[in-house]
Amino acid sequence: MHSRSSPLLAALAATLFPAQSIFAQPVNDACAAAAAISGFNTFNWDSTLATTDGVANASCLFFSQSQISNDVWFCWTAPSAGAVEVSTCTQTALDTKLAVYDGCVCPEGTAILACNDDNSGCGTQTRVQFNAAAGATYLIRLGSFAATATGSGTFTVAAYVPPTLGGPFTNPANSHTYYLLPSSSWTRAETDAVALGGHLVTINDADENEWVRNNVLNFDGTGRRGWLGYNDAIVEGTFAWVSGQTPSPLYTNWNSGEPNNAGAGEDYAEMFGSPGGLWNDQPDAPGVVVFGLVEIDPSTPACRADFNGSGSVTVQDIFDFLIAYFANDPRADVNSANGVTVQDIFDYLNAYFTGCP
Repeated sequence: MHSRSSPLLAALAATLFPAQSIFAQPVNDACAAAAAISGFNTFNWDSTLATTDGVANASCLFFSQSQISNDVWFCWTAPSAGAVEVSTCTQTALDTKLAVYDGCVCPEGTAILACNDDNSGCGTQTRVQFNAAAGATYLIRLGSFAATATGSGTFTVAAYVPPTLGGPFTNPANSHTYYLLPSSSWTRAETDAVALGGHLVTINDADENEWVRNNVLNFDGTGRRGWLGYNDAIVEGTFAWVSGQTPSPLYTNWNSGEPNNAGAGEDYAEMFGSPGGLWNDQPDAPGVVVFGLVEIDPSTPACRADFNGSGSVTVQDIFDFLIAYFANDPRADVNSANGVTVQDIFDYLNAYFTGCP
């Protein structure tokens, strides 16, 4: 004997257990279904019932775990060129983990640009920084450290203003501007240096080496170690300056027996703050405290009006300048007066309406 189900019971079941809501994975659970977002804003996310489809990456190795679990995905379009920060800090109770990839191509874009767990100064939440190009797209992968944990909350995407410990300092020998950054890895320091409009320092001769050591690295009389832009990360044994400069004649100041690539993983040069300013090679994230040494060549910007470096002058440049101005970002010191003042607004607007050559 066959029985027919009651239409009333069927309707009740559909109400209590909707197939596409309570028990469904997030719509952006898979990398291929990344949610499209753009601009600087705060965005909602929910990893409840999310699965893990991203691949583990050595750049995400924190606390013996290189995977990001129960991940959800976003494809973010950059509104302008410059440094960007993605953050879940104070916006969720979940122990989050974040990664950003170049391009919205699964599973990892063309390259991983940044990854972080909870060693970013905001407890078990996360923030990462990377450099964006105007109009380019980037995969944002947000998940948890623990394989069984899920949660919800918001995350922000904002223009990143690097903190500085000292500067600006102007070298009278070349009129370049220098800053001292907080301690970090070499790659983080270079990201911040680019955000400030320069690179980690290029040392051209013994005089510059001593000036940087004495006036920037040890500006307050405190002995430190500082990252240089010199590295052989691309070709082992072939060092080059990250700025692209090729000083001639080439100057180096290696300590005795250096560089030695100890442990087959030392690709980045540091300067000792002790007299002589000798150099040593280190891994990207060494077990010692190393500060970033930034150098900015004021002659490199092609056009002051193109504040965000997008290659054209648009109203977005005004917005980006004002964001930098109200954040007291050193980049807003457009008149190089060694301070951000209201005069910079007038000088920038004059450059904007004058345009680029």
